[in-house]
Amino acid sequence: MSYKKIKDTIDAIKAKVAAFGELTIEQKKKINYKFRLEWNFNSNSMEGNTLTIEETRSVMVGNLTVNDKPLKDVLEMQGHDKVISEILKIGKGDLRLSEKRIKEIHSGIMHEENPEQKNKIGQWKEQANEIINSKGEKYLFVAPEEVPDKIHALLNKTNASIDAIKANKKNAPHPIDVALEFHLEYLDIHPFYDGNGRTARILTNLILISLGYNPFWINEKDRTIYYNYISDIQGYGGSKELFFEYCAGLIERSEQLVLKAIQDIDIEEEDDLHKEISLLKRQLEGENFTKSPKNIYDVFQFISTDVWQPLSTILINFDDLFSESNTKLFINDKNEEYLFTSNVLTNLGSNLGSIIKTSLGELYKDYKPRELTIFGHDLYKTDFQKIVWLHSKYGLKKTKNNSPYEIVFSITFESTKYTLNLSINHLEIWKNSFAYNEFPHKGNIEKLKKDLGKSLIESIKNDIQ
Repeated sequence: MSYKKIKDTIDAIKAKVAAFGELTIEQKKKINYKFRLEWNFNSNSMEGNTLTIEETRSVMVGNLTVNDKPLKDVLEMQGHDKVISEILKIGKGDLRLSEKRIKEIHSGIMHEENPEQKNKIGQWKEQANEIINSKGEKYLFVAPEEVPDKIHALLNKTNASIDAIKANKKNAPHPIDVALEFHLEYLDIHPFYDGNGRTARILTNLILISLGYNPFWINEKDRTIYYNYISDIQGYGGSKELFFEYCAGLIERSEQLVLKAIQDIDIEEEDDLHKEISLLKRQLEGENFTKSPKNIYDVFQFISTDVWQPLSTILINFDDLFSESNTKLFINDKNEEYLFTSNVLTNLGSNLGSIIKTSLGELYKDYKPRELTIFGHDLYKTDFQKIVWLHSKYGLKKTKNNSPYEIVFSITFESTKYTLNLSINHLEIWKNSFAYNEFPHKGNIEKLKKDLGKSLIESIKNDIQ
């Protein structure tokens, strides 16, 4: 069915609902609860929240003691439910989108324990953000300095369309067009450090609700379709029509749900059993993929040999331009007594790979699983939070700049993911997070090597000019 036909179907369903007259209090409660449950669960689980559907229900009724789940997940679910509950109460009525409202929504749904991360909540991003799409290619969102102007322009356009609809102007766009156009443009801006998907879905549904339509959500089985459509539009200029057709189908599902409730048809969805089974499966599988000594060990083993080693080969190519180079390792910000000097690595030349592998790998290769150790630290006794490789180069030739070049590569271990970060002289050039059962693929590593080389060349050129 075409996008236009789906919109016509939605409007026909709305007319049927209106013909029944005012909904009863019980019907409103049933519909409101169903929307809250699906919206809370699906939107948050898309962003990695570990709460099951039953735990989501528990949080929605005020229980904050969900066992064995990160407090961050519980608090973010509670905040999300509070925000969308307020939106559902607003219903059809006046709406003016503003920067203040967007930031308030972001503040309402995000929770961070780390003070540095906490300061980013409700503020436009200060660092560039990106995604690696399904084809392994990088897509950069709008640069931080462009966010205020881009958001301002988007809000002006969206509010003007809403005003035209409310005024019943002849050339007014369809409300669903306005909501979905906003959704795509907002995602392309990606204005916050995190939580952009959730805020995009909240704001899109806020537009729909204020214009008399019901909110939509994306089920677990549909997420790949949703992400692939967006990736195709952002990265390759794909058809918006297909994405709009897909989302309109989700809105139609919500409208049908209301019609069923009015007709006293059970609105516990047909796929609830599938949802419960898949959630239980994910929950059980997830036990293997949270922060644990074994997973930290596996991540370090892969990253040290398959990521840091190739980066080291790039760094050694620059050694002849400097007087001296060395690499130090830090664990939890404490300097360890492991120093790899450039003259040793350079003299061994083609044997670099085996040397690094020996230096980094021999320390743990013979340990049994119950004796996992990294650089003499027992993983069952030390809480590994961060591992940092600091590569310093001194004495750049033909320049008066005596400051060392510092290349920092790090692994930060979090509860459900680990994050890799690469910077040159405190300027971040790459950052990405992975689940504990995921590793950077070859394409990512090759691109990272190129980015490191190009960035270092640019820095050196600037200093010798």
